[in-house]
Amino acid sequence: MNDFTFDPDTPVMRGARRVLCHANDIGEGGKGFVLRHAHEDNPNATLPIFVIASDGELYCYMNMCPHQGTPLELKPDTFLSVDRKLIQCSTHWAMFRKEDGYCVKGPCVGKTLRAFPVMIDDDGMVLFGD
Repeated sequence: MNDFTFDPDTPVMRGARRVLCHANDIGEGGKGFVLRHAHEDNPNATLPIFVIASDGELYCYMNMCPHQGTPLELKPDTFLSVDRKLIQCSTHWAMFRKEDGYCVKGPCVGKTLRAFPVMIDDDGMVLFGD
């Protein structure tokens, strides 16, 4: 059982990386976060991101469609298409590849979701950042 609780107002850090959650907390549709205190020059700014798992890898993207800047998920922690093969924008049904965020269908074909580095540490925690 995991006793880590995500608190966006009090980031937990491991070195220079922010702890997001335990890897087991990422569901089949992904997991969304709104990071506060993510920008040194603007401490009140937020950074909406999501993490998905696919074929043993983790991918993290900004939760913003490059078409109109809207959040991607239709409901919380639901970032994938029904067949779970692609990331889907709920606004205009654009479809993005999981492995690189590249749009393959919809009004923003050829554009890419903004990616962020994530990793899993030795005790299964998902860490955000370089």
